[in-house]
Amino acid sequence: MALADDAVTLKLDGLIGFSGDVPGGLKVVRSPNLPGDREWLVYPLGSQVVVRQSGTSRGKSNLTFLTGHNDDVSCVCVSRDGRTLVTGQTAVQGVMSDVLVWDLAEACECALSGDSQGGERALKHRLRQHKSGVQAVAINCNDTFLATLGGRDDNALVIWDLDSGEAICGQPAAAESGLAMAWLRENPDRVVTCGARHLRVWVVDVSLPKLHPMDAITGALKRIMISVTIGSGDEFAYVGTTTGEVLKFSIDRDGIQGPNDPDRTRPRYREISRAKCSQGVTAIMLLINPDNGRDTIVVGGGDGSIALFSENLKPIGGKKETLMGGVTSIAASEDDADVFTASTVEGNRYRIAVKPWQADLMTTAHVGVVKDCCFAPNFSGIFVTCSAGGDIRVWNTQKRVELLRIRVPNLECNAILVSSGGDSIISGWSDGRVRAFLPETGKLKFVINDAHTKLPNDKDNNGCTALAIVPNERPSGSYVLMTGGGDGRVRAWRVTSSHQAMLFSIKDHRKSVTAIKVAPDGQTAISASADGSCLCFELDPAPGAPPLKRFSLLESNIFCDVAWHPDGTGCLTAGSNFKLTYWDGLDGENVRCVDGSHTAWMTTLDVDPEHGAYYVTGSGDSTVKVWSYDEGVATAEGVAHSKAVNAVRISPDQKCAVSVGDEGAVAVWSLVGAKPGDMAQD
Repeated sequence: MALADDAVTLKLDGLIGFSGDVPGGLKVVRSPNLPGDREWLVYPLGSQVVVRQSGTSRGKSNLTFLTGHNDDVSCVCVSRDGRTLVTGQTAVQGVMSDVLVWDLAEACECALSGDSQGGERALKHRLRQHKSGVQAVAINCNDTFLATLGGRDDNALVIWDLDSGEAICGQPAAAESGLAMAWLRENPDRVVTCGARHLRVWVVDVSLPKLHPMDAITGALKRIMISVTIGSGDEFAYVGTTTGEVLKFSIDRDGIQGPNDPDRTRPRYREISRAKCSQGVTAIMLLINPDNGRDTIVVGGGDGSIALFSENLKPIGGKKETLMGGVTSIAASEDDADVFTASTVEGNRYRIAVKPWQADLMTTAHVGVVKDCCFAPNFSGIFVTCSAGGDIRVWNTQKRVELLRIRVPNLECNAILVSSGGDSIISGWSDGRVRAFLPETGKLKFVINDAHTKLPNDKDNNGCTALAIVPNERPSGSYVLMTGGGDGRVRAWRVTSSHQAMLFSIKDHRKSVTAIKVAPDGQTAISASADGSCLCFELDPAPGAPPLKRFSLLESNIFCDVAWHPDGTGCLTAGSNFKLTYWDGLDGENVRCVDGSHTAWMTTLDVDPEHGAYYVTGSGDSTVKVWSYDEGVATAEGVAHSKAVNAVRISPDQKCAVSVGDEGAVAVWSLVGAKPGDMAQD
């Protein structure tokens, strides 16, 4: 890859994204050991961890990415002194799963200094003991020991020395899967684990070293326990179950006994709540009531409910709220009993005040893969994104807040654009339909039902996959919409206020159409396909007339995206051969090839719409780059994604670009100072 000698780091103006499905993934930290006089938020985003200063002013991101995992982050914990962060990851069966120990104070320093890539400086230890994923991680009360719990196929409990990163001892967690754990609040040598039909209290004996488990007496009670918190004074553990109850266990036990000495004190089941969460208790946290010093339990359910329970497991009247999505995390800083933060599986983060009981939505994010994005024509203040989760979202570019959400359940939205007049959000869907919505209300405007054929058992056909609008249409109130599909067809439709009529349909591609772009003069269009071809054709304005083929581009390549130069004399393609290829716009001759990446596909690109002096690309190696069009060298590079970048678009005012990725992130990049013209002026 050609990188200019004076290349700069692309500035990240804002980031939208949160892996809300990670149990206990969101952490709120306020500690005198951390820089800055604010709370810090720590949360996973795909295979990386974001450390962000809470409540930063607009235009200042104050965040850094901790990158080091090679798969999605599965669990997160923070030490009591706030200086150490530990993360575990998922993995396929039989593959070793890393546990990474980070210097959180160093990560916060990177965030304050504007260094968004602070992972290398902050990484302290890489621990490798578990296979097939890490289920949970936890640090004891005096920050000396780290406990890690392997996934279902590993199911081992391992104790580590936190300072040195050396393993002390380990043992199978139980006969059945261990799912959650927590250290005692005042005893640094005891840890509680729970899971399928068991709860165990462990003593760590460093002198041998060895783990000494003791099972709690549960009697006839059989539950799958998925969340746990320890009460004040280390007397009780409060456990959430898949059936929706909260269980209370006494966790006092004998110390390490001789082989012939009987146990006099054993952990045992005490109480069960009568109130239930319909989809299980997925998150649980202890709050100390400031009025009487008693335990208060915050309970989050898979049904989105969040409520307060007293220490005898009775709901506290009026202290219940229903959030959007199942609750996966409940977090609060150590010294704050009045406000806590909750997050849901749908990527929503709430700030909840205990007095009065009130939940305020703070941030939202897409769930799963974000497939496409676009700006409104001639307006940079908003942009639109769509996802595999079946939703379309409209965002404010400056504030990065959600303005509108449109949902179509059980479908994937593959492509998105805004009509030339700004009166419609047009989208292509996995069922082969094209749907248009009103941008103010999200109300359905029209549907093209059979835009593209989608057979039920055809896994390679993803319905309608590409959209484009032909500019400079003469008839007032109508326009031509072009669509491409997983069936390999390219079609054009006359869209009016009353109907949508097909103008032509061509089938020259053997595989899915990945992109359609129309030249600025509206006379020529080009389609890219996964079959290794691009078809350029002239658009005949005569009704019913088929398009005139100009040329075809053929390569041993999967074309992922294509874009015209604004003067129409040439086009660019990005594909699986890791290259960016320049083509003559008149005869399709290969003009030049540029190495876009050494390791990954070039997945998306967008050209400066005014002069064509530069273009922006995204790739499978998670990078976003700005390139000089004439020189073919990268002038700026930025990393905010942890997986492939699916789409990147330049704003109409050319001050920023938006990129979206497989991990669910939406990144807003500043192009000021990164474009070739800006760099020359500097």
